[in-house]
Amino acid sequence: MTPPARGTIGSVVLFFEILLGLASLLIIWFALYTVYRLVNDES
Repeated sequence: MTPPARGTIGSVVLFFEILLGLASLLIIWFALYTVYRLVNDES
């Protein structure tokens, strides 16, 4: 069984790093939005 090409592994790693970055941004945005809604509760 031959290992996959080096470029394939690099592109898969890059894809998952981008995915990780997007997930982190989403989590940070959601946390800040939640805190903002709690602080500025108009009801």
